[in-house]
Amino acid sequence: MVTHAELVSAFGSLWVETMPPEVAERHFANPDDRRLLTEVGMPQSLLGHLYFGNVRTDPPQTISQAVDTGTPDKFPPEVRDDIVIAAGMGGFACMSRADYRIYWYEPGSSNRKFALVNTSLERFLETAYQLRLKFKGLDLLYSADEDESQEEIGDEVRRLAGEICDVDPPSFDSPAMFWQHVVLFALETLASEE
Repeated sequence: MVTHAELVSAFGSLWVETMPPEVAERHFANPDDRRLLTEVGMPQSLLGHLYFGNVRTDPPQTISQAVDTGTPDKFPPEVRDDIVIAAGMGGFACMSRADYRIYWYEPGSSNRKFALVNTSLERFLETAYQLRLKFKGLDLLYSADEDESQEEIGDEVRRLAGEICDVDPPSFDSPAMFWQHVVLFALETLASEE
């Protein structure tokens, strides 16, 4: 499991915060998740595509709070009270209150079955940490030929995903392909800045 010191080393001391214990107690039923949030902490963002917020100052939100439409009944009961862990890429990574898994939620959808992100908050944080390490100092060399660049980006996505898939194999086998999309969008951003 990733430690607070490792997160700080990867993301920087200004970008990693721990949650106050009383907040964790109020919002998270699983003792492992509470310990993780209060002792290890969370980064505020990952690769400019996922935003976790500041767990020290921002209280956790449910899906219905994060996507406040003024009509709470709009959300199916099975997702309405799940906790948003991260936002970005057109949706939310959320923790199921039923089984503590992290899944992808796009506003307007209630299908969690095929949207697994990680099997636990611990695996979610470990995956984010491993990706941050992989991207630190990543040197991408692309040719001027756009088609070749897309091919190189695809190869790089497969390579990076392959290197970290052992952290949580079910998440990399998920049809949602969440982490592969995070890597793809981050690589495309880097390539466009070259």
